[in-house]
Amino acid sequence: MKPEINKSLIVLAQELIQRFSPMIEDEYEQSRLNSWGTLLLLASMDLDRAAEHLVEQNKLIKAFLKKYLEKIQDQALSRDIEVLINHKRTNYDVSILDDLNQNLRGILVKSQTYFEEEGNSEALRECWEILRIMHSHSKMSHLLKLLKS
Repeated sequence: MKPEINKSLIVLAQELIQRFSPMIEDEYEQSRLNSWGTLLLLASMDLDRAAEHLVEQNKLIKAFLKKYLEKIQDQALSRDIEVLINHKRTNYDVSILDDLNQNLRGILVKSQTYFEEEGNSEALRECWEILRIMHSHSKMSHLLKLLKS
């Protein structure tokens, strides 16, 4: 049985914070090591589901943009949206999915601003729902179980 990468990162972070950090006398260096340990903990959280979350977010944003594309009169914004919604996924590398996600988020914000100016409350409600889902994917509540151990 091979070790899971996220569990390995958690063990490494715990070793750094609980075992090695107390051995360092210099407070600044101890603080740096604790920060690195914390970053490892954060990196390990939901690592297995990162690609799944990005794919879900990208689909939600694309569906929203497709649905409301005809209502956008701004030609530059419409053109940018068409480019992104027609983008075909070449692979499932997290870095590729994240790049697309960042581009889609940017165009979602521009679309939200457009619909705020137009007063399109239906589009805004749907946009806020997508943002709520995206926010729920980034919550840190799963850290609480680590703090209890």
